[in-house]
Amino acid sequence: MIEFRIKYAQNYLEDGKILYDHKSYNSAISRLYYASYQAMWAALGNPEEGRTWKHLAIIKPFVHGHWFYPKHPEQSQGLLEHFRLPLRQLYTLRIKADYELVEINENIVKNKIETVADIIKIIISKKGV
Repeated sequence: MIEFRIKYAQNYLEDGKILYDHKSYNSAISRLYYASYQAMWAALGNPEEGRTWKHLAIIKPFVHGHWFYPKHPEQSQGLLEHFRLPLRQLYTLRIKADYELVEINENIVKNKIETVADIIKIIISKKGV
């Protein structure tokens, strides 16, 4: 299951890069968001039976890092805390791009490509994929 979702995360990241190269920044941000969502899902595994990962709710357990270091205390700061804000921003940008039709800036997309690539690399490294 991890490999399956990582594959989709990587595919969506590549789609985002292609859209970026074609100056389709709003569509790129949408693909980048879904790349991060699939990557986080790969890291965390499936949610409890009968549940789904909510878009903003998946960020907290991902950032906490319990998925790769189960001994990390529940009440402490996340091991991947430096990703919390960029992931929340990516979610907000996707909403703005897809629903509010706000034009997304080229530099923002370029930055988010790097962020998503880093997230995927960390998951692959920590999960041994």
